Amino acid sequence: MKKTKKFNGFTLVELSLSLVFIATLSLIITLIINNTISSYRRGLVLKQINTVGMAIVDDMRAAVQGSSTKAVTSDCNTVFDNADQIAKCEEEGGKGFVAVSKSASKVEIGAGKTITNVPMIGAFCTGTYSYIWNSGYFFTNDNGYPKIEGVSKAKFVYGSGSGNTIENFRLLKVYDNDRAVCVTASKNGLDNNTFDIRSYGNIVSEEPFDLLKSNDVGLALYDLTASAPADSSASNSLFYAVSFILGTAQGGINISSSGNFCATPNDYGSQSFDYCAINKFNFAARATGE
Repeated sequence: MKKTKKFNGFTLVELSLSLVFIATLSLIITLIINNTISSYRRGLVLKQINTVGMAIVDDMRAAVQGSSTKAVTSDCNTVFDNADQIAKCEEEGGKGFVAVSKSASKVEIGAGKTITNVPMIGAFCTGTYSYIWNSGYFFTNDNGYPKIEGVSKAKFVYGSGSGNTIENFRLLKVYDNDRAVCVTASKNGLDNNTFDIRSYGNIVSEEPFDLLKSNDVGLALYDLTASAPADSSASNSLFYAVSFILGTAQGGINISSSGNFCATPNDYGSQSFDYCAINKFNFAARATGE
């Protein structure tokens, strides 16, 4: 009988099993790293939203604090000629002189995903500065969406004659101690989606400034509401309650959703999902005339 030599090493089956184990381990590690990076990105975006949102709150609160303590309803008689309009204005506490908005009839945010009656443009008037906003839906285009019906981006026109026009802004801060932005919108409506205060003359003594123009993440407002200011005769001041939604312009945000406001990665791609976040800010402010 011939003696067979023995060779040290792995069999083909053992080698195959080893490769499968290494590949599986590598895949798991890759998924963990990707999830960690994704969570880190979303955390950074949310932190940016919170930082910018609090800066906006501070800016608006300071604007309210320096505004007049005169009752907002005192302008109802001077703005409106119709008795019914005056009565309605006084009944609402002059709310239309503080906050106005216009909604889209329908917004398609993705294939088969449609929301209706969505606030798209608006303004908040403090009596010192006014803030005009365009919805974040105007500043994104994920796979051809959103598709907006019934409203287009707001424009701001001021000065005299043909005036100066500012458009394509996200949150425009305007010096406006007459609340002309909200008053004209309440009186004439938002025809052509335009805030036109030329009838007031050249009352804008400071160059309007977009508060969200230079942010890195691409943030925008999705809604802004303010209650009619409550009068406090004891402290000779007016109290405002303000709420706004700030979010990214990408990620398929649905502000009408009761759960996750951002679209799933399958709908808009993982990169947009990573950079999608939204937050709601509520604050109270007191006008003291200082």
